[in-house]
Amino acid sequence: AISEVLGFKYRLYTVPDNLYGFYNRETGQWNGIVKQLIDKRADLAVASMTINYARETVIDFTKPFMNLGISILFKKPKPQPTE
Repeated sequence: AISEVLGFKYRLYTVPDNLYGFYNRETGQWNGIVKQLIDKRADLAVASMTINYARETVIDFTKPFMNLGISILFKKPKPQPTE
């Protein structure tokens, strides 16, 4: 394992609140994975987390390894009968 070669130990765990990280403007606090990183309870995180401006102001992201397109679908309108 890479940890043995490089001489470090690691521990995997899920965050207590099971959230990625949301900033609460009323309390001025983050939650989720972002809070764990800010509070230095975690050194790094592995997650399918969306990179957004708010999160980028408090944590660093690697380059994304996967980009997912978002689509908006709607029902095609029926043609109006002609008179």
